[in-house]
Amino acid sequence: MGPLTMPANAQSADQTQRERILDEPFRLNMDDQTPAEKRVLFDWGGYFRSTFWAADENVDRDGDGLDDGYRALRRQQLRVWGLFDLDQVHRVYARGKLDYLDWNSGSSVDHNDSDWEGADLDRGWYEFRLSRYQQAYGEPVGQHDLAVKLGRQYVEFGTGLALSLPLDAALVSLYSGHWQLTGLGGVSLHSAHNIDRSFPGDTNEERTFYGLQVRYNAWPDHKPFAYFFGQEDDDFGTVRQGQTYGYDSHYLGVGSRGQLGLPNLQYTVEGVLESGRSHAFGAPARKESIEAWAFDTELRYLFMDTKRSELTAEYLLASGDGDRDASPTNTIGGNRPRTDDTSFVAWGFRDTGLALAAVPTNLGMLRLGASTFPARQQRCFEHLKVGASYYFYHKQQAGGALSDNLSLDEACYAGSEMDLYLQWRFTSDLAWTARYGLFWPGAAFITEDERHLFFTGLTLNF
Repeated sequence: MGPLTMPANAQSADQTQRERILDEPFRLNMDDQTPAEKRVLFDWGGYFRSTFWAADENVDRDGDGLDDGYRALRRQQLRVWGLFDLDQVHRVYARGKLDYLDWNSGSSVDHNDSDWEGADLDRGWYEFRLSRYQQAYGEPVGQHDLAVKLGRQYVEFGTGLALSLPLDAALVSLYSGHWQLTGLGGVSLHSAHNIDRSFPGDTNEERTFYGLQVRYNAWPDHKPFAYFFGQEDDDFGTVRQGQTYGYDSHYLGVGSRGQLGLPNLQYTVEGVLESGRSHAFGAPARKESIEAWAFDTELRYLFMDTKRSELTAEYLLASGDGDRDASPTNTIGGNRPRTDDTSFVAWGFRDTGLALAAVPTNLGMLRLGASTFPARQQRCFEHLKVGASYYFYHKQQAGGALSDNLSLDEACYAGSEMDLYLQWRFTSDLAWTARYGLFWPGAAFITEDERHLFFTGLTLNF
């Protein structure tokens, strides 16, 4: 593999994706912790979350002949939030965070086995809605509406395939009839990991985001959307150790979400075209064109039973680059000079499996899932949910690598994975989660050893 593949950085890229997979269901529950309507309201709360995960990959990533694939992390997370709300018109929300990370000796990707993160601002925004202002103060509500949200917030366009992450941003939405137009201007959080893990001496993002999204809300069963957004790399053109770095990109996306025929058959679909420019590997000042794409669709069937059972099927396909033979996202080991960069690189999110945790680039994935509440009629187990997902992976370009730095063989089949999970809310304030993932590498990987990952976490709300 050689030093240019930078195995430690490849591991950290997978770690970021894995953390998003583990945190996404939790984020969806916690980001909207706002109390009921009152004329003037100040409220506060928070949660403490204690988690543990251990991964056993049975691999030698750094070529020293030793199995360095076992890692374990104990993480303690504290969040405290406050909300000021005046007539549901002016709303100010802030949430602070403090984390403590305790890795098993020598298993941290940055060689820092114990570390505090924070205290930092996790979310902090101001929100205004014109129609609520008119209702609160006895004015007639017009045919048009305006919503403004300023500050540190979670931003998502479409279904989140290309853009789904926290930003320091301004979101301005105009409503007219059945149409909604949203404008975005923002910058990445300084604490966010740089998507180019090979950039030496700087592991954090420094990017500017801008864009527009339009939604049509007239149809009861379908909510189509279209968007354009771009990001500019503040480090574009930086030269380090003879290599020039930089990635500026633009995204044009269309899709929809809604119901298909039956009220309990839901769908999402999204397609994205990416353009822009990037710097090639080994060419100090040469810029290459970006021509990439991605597609994702999901079906979710909700059974009309007392156990709230559901089945899901999702297919994801994101373009790759056959000459990016060491990394689909990094400059080092990335696109070769005088060739278009066809690897899809974006700031979205998809669940790609707990053990593999691949970044959605040069990746085809079929995911089949099922979940149920098996004992809802028994009070003690009323909120116990169990589920499973099975994943099949392939490369879009056999000659290119996945985000995992062991996927270097020129073959399409990348393997399969099975994930099992359990969620149990004991009380309104206390919940437990457990997940297990098992990945079987395919012909695209230079090792055939299976990988295991176990995760468990306890959350206390206050």
